[in-house]
Parts: sequence; structure tokens; C-alpha cells
Amino acid sequence: MTFLQNSKQLMSAVLLLMTAACASTRPDVATEAYDPLEPMNRAVFEFNRVTDRALIRPISAAYIAVVPEAPRDGVSNVMRNLREPWVFLNDILQLKFKRAGRTLGRFVINSTVGMAGLFKVSDDMGIPYHSEDFGQTLATWGIGDGPYLVLPFLGSSNGRDAIGLGTYFLADPTSLALKEVDDSGNFFDLSLIRTGIDAFDARVRFHNELNELYKEDDPYVISRSLYWQNRRHEIFDGNPPEPEEDLFDMLEEQQAEIDAEEAKPQE
Repeated sequence: MTFLQNSKQLMSAVLLLMTAACASTRPDVATEAYDPLEPMNRAVFEFNRVTDRALIRPISAAYIAVVPEAPRDGVSNVMRNLREPWVFLNDILQLKFKRAGRTLGRFVINSTVGMAGLFKVSDDMGIPYHSEDFGQTLATWGIGDGPYLVLPFLGSSNGRDAIGLGTYFLADPTSLALKEVDDSGNFFDLSLIRTGIDAFDARVRFHNELNELYKEDDPYVISRSLYWQNRRHEIFDGNPPEPEEDLFDMLEEQQAEIDAEEAKPQE
């Protein structure tokens, strides 16, 4: 082996070590979810999985078996319509004024012609639904993902989206409208009922997908990857940028060339 070949291998090894160190400390340049809390996250994931299988999945299965699809779709439509004011607010915060106009129009149409959102009339009128939340807003403001998190009962999240979720619970216009205090000072928080129905509706809509996920050898890794990819898709409005060529792949190709050169018969 020549000195040049030795130097190339040494440089490759150094670059690999440097890249690995950056990947573990720089989540903003990662091509996957940044997961320094994996042991804790796996424990919470398992808690959620066991709770779901023991309590929530049987209720979800019974609901699907008893309630026809049309009424179930109606519940989903109403829950989606109740999220529209939050979507509209985040459209504005992201300076997406045309999308905000479409969101407002969709909300008005579905709330009136669609009977409080029971029917998705706007879809038939060519005004498709899009989702926006405060986690996405923070991303457009330049806030990074932060560490991947699995929240009890709520599932996959990250540092930024956890802040966004907390803001949603505190500042969502629909939730605020559902909180009332009567003349006697009694406080009624109907938003908790709405949150419960919304969460259960989401479980019903993804009933089959979750059942298949739990059959995988490592459902935690798949769930983490799907969450990361879906959030990128939402943050970039369905057009995430293509990832740059991975340095690990480049180094592996370089090492393969060196190995091939070494394997050649010496003259």
C-alpha cells in the first residue's frame, strides 16, 4: 500500500469521525430525526402502545364496527372545521395571505352550506384543505426541530412542535370560544370535550395504520421516521427540498475506489 493510499484512508476515517460528531450535535443538518433521548422516548412509546392496545384500540374497533362510515366522516369533518380558525391564524403568522384567504373562505362555506362543517362542501368547490399549526409557524421563523420526543398519550413530537402544541391548547380561537363563565362564576370548559373527541377521531382514522405499525419489528423507528418525513412535508407545503448528497455516501464511494485500487494486481 502506498503512502498516498494510506493518507486517503486516514483522511476518510477522520472525516467520518467528524461527520458522526456533527450529526450527533447538529440536528439542523440531520437527514433524520435528532433523537438523543431515545431510551426515554422508547419507554414512553411502549407505554402509549400498551395503553392503546389495552384501552383505546378496542373502543376504536367497536366504534368502527357499529357506526357507519358516513356518520364517522361527518364527525371527522366537524373536527377539521373547528381547527380552521387556528389554521387561519398560522397562515397569517407565516405571511401566507392567499392561503389565509382560502382558509377563511373554506371555513365560512363549510360552516354555513356544509352545516357546521358536517360536509366538506369546499372540497367539491376546488378549495382543498391544508394544515397549519404553530410548530410549522416556528419552523418558518427559523426555529429548528430540537430533540425528537414521544409524549405520553399524544405520541411523536419534537422540542419545537411540543411548544407549538402547548400554544395551541392556550391560544386556539375555537378552544377559547368553548370556555365560558356564567353569571354565578361557574366555569365550563367544553374545549376538553372537543379535544377528547378530536383525539379519538384521529385514532379511528388511523386505526388500520396503527395496527400494522405495531406488527413491525421496531415500530418505534418507523414511527419516528414517518413523523419526521410528514412534518417536513407539512412545513414545506408539500414540496420539501431535496437533501444534499450525504457525506457518508461520498466517503463510502471514495473508500470503495481505494479498495478497488488495492485489489489490482501489483505490477
